[in-house]
Amino acid sequence: MIADAAHHESDATLVRPLGAMERVFYRLGDRHPDHFVLIAEFDEVLTADRLAPALAAVQRRHPLLSVHIEDRPGTRLGFYRAKTVGPIPLSTYAGYSWEAIAGEELSRPFDRSLAPLLRVSLVQSPTRSALLLVFEYSIADGISSLVVLGDLVAALNGEDLTPLPTPQSQEHWVARTLGNVEPLDPSELTDHPRMRTASRFRPFYGAPLEVCSLAMAAADTTRLVEQCRAERTTVQSALLVATTRARAAETGESFVRTLSPINFRSLIGAEQDCAPYLQCTRTGLAPDDRAPFWEQARSMTARLTASRSPRGILTSSNAIRRFMTAEAAAQHAEELLGRILPWDMVLSNLGVQNLDGVGPLRPTAVWGPLSQSQTDNEYFTGVTTYEGRMWIATAGYNVPTTFLKNVEALLMAAVEQG
Repeated sequence: MIADAAHHESDATLVRPLGAMERVFYRLGDRHPDHFVLIAEFDEVLTADRLAPALAAVQRRHPLLSVHIEDRPGTRLGFYRAKTVGPIPLSTYAGYSWEAIAGEELSRPFDRSLAPLLRVSLVQSPTRSALLLVFEYSIADGISSLVVLGDLVAALNGEDLTPLPTPQSQEHWVARTLGNVEPLDPSELTDHPRMRTASRFRPFYGAPLEVCSLAMAAADTTRLVEQCRAERTTVQSALLVATTRARAAETGESFVRTLSPINFRSLIGAEQDCAPYLQCTRTGLAPDDRAPFWEQARSMTARLTASRSPRGILTSSNAIRRFMTAEAAAQHAEELLGRILPWDMVLSNLGVQNLDGVGPLRPTAVWGPLSQSQTDNEYFTGVTTYEGRMWIATAGYNVPTTFLKNVEALLMAAVEQG
C-alpha cells in the first residue's frame, strides 16, 4: 500500500499551498510512487557521527526539508510544519554496492504525512563510501538534489550554512518573471502521430529495481562535447539518439518516446532553492528511419530549444496550472503524464556540475538522478558530468545489462564518423 498524507487536520502550521507541478507529483504518487535518488561517491569512509550534524545543518537551511503534506478542506494540498520535526533519517550499509541500495530505495515510498521527505543512505566499503540522497518529488527535483549535496559537502568541510526563505512554487516564479512573454503557438511543437499513444502504468509492487552504471572516460567525454559543438547540437540530443537506438535494438521497437526534464532555474532566479522547478518535453524518434546520427540529433535539438525557451516554459507552466487545479485528483495526474505526455524512457541530464567551493572533501563521482514512475517498461537514465567525466546510470525492471555499453558505443561511433 502506498502511504498517503493524513486526511484529518493536525496541529501543524501551514507553510504554503502546493503549486500545480507539486500537485502533479503528489497526486501521481497516490498511485505510483515517484521519488528519486542522487548518488555521490567519496574516496574515504564517511561515518554516521560525522554526517548527522551536517545533515541537521542542511535541514535547517532548506525549509521544505522540514515539511510534510496534508490535504485539508479549503486549502487542499499544502506543505505543513509540525511543532516537532524529526531529523533526516540516515541508514548505514556495509559491503553493499550503491547500485543495489539505489534499487532498494526506489522501491520504498515515503509516508508523505511525516517530515522530512528526504532520507539518506550511507554505503561503506573498507576504503570508500557512497551517499544516496532520496527525495520525494513534491519537494525537490534533480537540480535540488545537487544543491543539497553541495550544501551537505560544504557542511562536512566545516562551513556554516545560512537558512533560506521558503521557496515559492514554480508557477509563482514563472508568472513573476515570464508573465509578459508570448506563449508558444501549439503548431510550433507539432507531434508525430505515434506520440499520442498513452503510456500504461503498472501496479506498484514494491519490487527492487535493477540499476546499472557506466563512467565515460574523461577523454571520451571531451571528444563527445567537442563533436556536439561541431555538429551544432547538444549533448542531451546526442544522448537522446544513442539511448533511443540502443533501446530499439534490444526491444525491437520502431518508435521510442523520451521525456527530458528541463532546468529553467536561471530564467526565474531560483538557483539555490530546494524545490521542484522543472518542466518536461517529449521527443520521439524512429531509429530505423535511416537518417544519420547527427541529423537526428539536430532534430532533437530544435525541439528541445523551443521547449527550453522562455516562451516554451511559460506555455508548459500555464497548461499544467490549468490542468492540475487544487481539486485535481490522482486520475488527473495520471492522465496528464500517461495520455497527454506519454513516454517510454526518461533522460534526465543534470549537465556539468563541479560543486565549486565546497572544500577539501569532495565527491569522486556523482550519479543520477534515478527514479521510476511505474510506466510500463520504462528506462530511467540519469546523467551528470562531474570532474570532466560523464557518469551515466539507468534504473528499470527490464533494462538489459548491455544497455549503457551499447549507448556508449553508439556515441563513440558517431564521434569517430563525425
